[in-house]
Amino acid sequence: MAALNVNMMDRKAYFWGIQALRTGGLVALSLTLFGVNPKPGLHERGLAITFALGVVAVAWIGMITFDIRKWPLEYPLALLSVSGGLLSILQQGPAIVVPAVAAFSAGSNLAPPVSTAVTVAGALSLTVSALVIGGSTTAVLGFTVILGTALAMGMIRYAIAQRANQAEQLLEQTLRASAAETAAAVLSERTRIAREIHDILAHSLGALAMQVEAAQALLTQENPDIEKAVRCVERAGQLTREGLVESRRAVHALREDIGPLSEMIGTMVEADGGTMTTIGEPRKLPADAALALYRTAQEAVTNARKHAPGKATAVHLRYDPDAVRLTVTNELAESDAARPLTNSGGGYGLNGLRERMELVGGSLDAGREGDDWSVRAVVPG
Repeated sequence: MAALNVNMMDRKAYFWGIQALRTGGLVALSLTLFGVNPKPGLHERGLAITFALGVVAVAWIGMITFDIRKWPLEYPLALLSVSGGLLSILQQGPAIVVPAVAAFSAGSNLAPPVSTAVTVAGALSLTVSALVIGGSTTAVLGFTVILGTALAMGMIRYAIAQRANQAEQLLEQTLRASAAETAAAVLSERTRIAREIHDILAHSLGALAMQVEAAQALLTQENPDIEKAVRCVERAGQLTREGLVESRRAVHALREDIGPLSEMIGTMVEADGGTMTTIGEPRKLPADAALALYRTAQEAVTNARKHAPGKATAVHLRYDPDAVRLTVTNELAESDAARPLTNSGGGYGLNGLRERMELVGGSLDAGREGDDWSVRAVVPG
């Protein structure tokens, strides 16, 4: 955007430079035409020259004024072209500069059909004046060639300016698109960080709540089991430490520095007393996809502990050529089995995990398979 501002300042300076040159040109032309023969006067040909010079001055000043005020330039340029054509025959010599300036300015600032019409009007004025007043055919042809050349030069400048404007507009659009893309990336990163922190807190606090509630249940029952309650408290301390490790891992993941997926899941599963099997050649996945699979395994293991305490949990991580598949299976608890942690808080929930999988282009489903409960997740890669 700074480059665009500098460019706009340059264009403004260029615009006012052009107006200054036009003003200086009018002064220089007036002094020149007043010094050549035939001179302006108040009788016969001199009166016609005076009249033509007055119209030229009005049209020239109008060209400057209309350009400053952003009004249509074809009107003052057409008047300048016609009056300049008449003056060129009346005074000849330097006067041809007037319709030539009109032709060049028209070619530089107006669409080709309009600039051509302005130049043709000057050529017709010049030709008709030569027929009425009397003028050399050679001079008329020469003047017409000068007007055509001035028009062609103006059209070339017009085409270059159009291309420059298009390039500037394209640059501005590109900068705006880049800014919008950057803003979207920042918003996406903030959402990603918020989701990751939410998941860590939800799991850590949910698991802590489970252990605290279990310890409370063990201590308040008819025959308190202090030994098991102590283990629950120890487990709560362990979960606190694991939460800190999870926080550090999340920071690394947000920096695209996540560790091997199979090791992460394996460490977590073994700490919970389950089994971990990896099939295929492990490979590095995008951080979002790897974290989605890790969170799925983590939630599935936690749910197994809540709803089927004491039952075996098995995790299978399979690397296929086009996808990575995770399956977490646990035995279902008997219908009359005690489930003291069923109503304990938290975790992500299957719906949250399913949404996370969809964000990375994967899928998740869960359900009963015989006497087991299975959670299956797939991510491409």
